[in-house]
Amino acid sequence: MQHVLRRIRDGSLKTGDRLPNERDLAAEFGVSRPVVREAISHLAGRGVVSPRLGSGSTITAVAPERAQEALFLYLRDNRLDYRSVHEVRELIEVHAAGVAAVRATEVDIAALQQSMRTLRESSADLPAAADADVAFHTGITRVTGNPVFELILSSLHTSLVSVRQHNLTLASAYQEAVRSHQAILDAIADGDETAARVSMSAHLNAVFRYWQETNPAAAAQR
Repeated sequence: MQHVLRRIRDGSLKTGDRLPNERDLAAEFGVSRPVVREAISHLAGRGVVSPRLGSGSTITAVAPERAQEALFLYLRDNRLDYRSVHEVRELIEVHAAGVAAVRATEVDIAALQQSMRTLRESSADLPAAADADVAFHTGITRVTGNPVFELILSSLHTSLVSVRQHNLTLASAYQEAVRSHQAILDAIADGDETAARVSMSAHLNAVFRYWQETNPAAAAQR
């Protein structure tokens, strides 16, 4: 399997190319055909190849959903400290907010306003508030038009459900979330790139601060 992946990475096998047949692969790599068959099955499970009855397997483009899932599973399984996630969010989301202020259309702003309304009205509905929070941040990322931003942040936001729900149970944190999200939205609606960046940075730092202050393990790492 690693041999095939290496050929895909170095470009000798490209999206749409048909894999050599099992016999040729077995001879090339010095393994049995059952081993080749199992390797192709693993690659198919990862979305790298697409088996076609009677015509072998074809190299496929990895769907964004699979890449997102892989990153999410990595974050989940390695139980990364939120500090690490926060640093990545700062790098990407502060920039994304500034870009959104420049590029947002009226339709984009209307979608952000809807997420904002749901967040504001969901103080008694934690799942709805968390979903609205995710939708707001996802909406900003989508406005940038950068699919790499979307891929990374969608995975991060999925892994942040517990942090969001934990923070939003705190009355002061919930009020801060509403206030800071509104500040971000106002800056984007005004087309103010600098204010959007500053507001997003302040919001993310507030989220981190609330998490740190109410998480004993995090407090010990200060």
